[in-house]
Amino acid sequence: MCRSCHLPIKDVADNQRLVRQSSKVRTVRRWLWTRLVGAAFYVGAVAWCALKMPASLTFVVPGAVIGGFLHIVKGRPWLGLLAFLIVVAVVPMLFWPSMLTGSLGRLTDW
Repeated sequence: MCRSCHLPIKDVADNQRLVRQSSKVRTVRRWLWTRLVGAAFYVGAVAWCALKMPASLTFVVPGAVIGGFLHIVKGRPWLGLLAFLIVVAVVPMLFWPSMLTGSLGRLTDW
């Protein structure tokens, strides 16, 4: 008998087996859901940018590859999203000085 609940140990063991099986199913579902949502997100981001802002594909495609690898293959969704955002949002900022130089050069030509 289980002293804390006064159940036969056989009933306690049977209950543990059921809990273990259902947790395995939840783990597989979560694993599959994480991968499917990640694939849909990165494919959708690239498709949307291809339709609306084709010039941004220079940064979006590498960001989607890196983020997708981390999200789908490694199973790190937040790290994949962070890497995607860094490549898509922060890396283009590195090129702002060169864009400003070109704009200033055109202004001085007037």
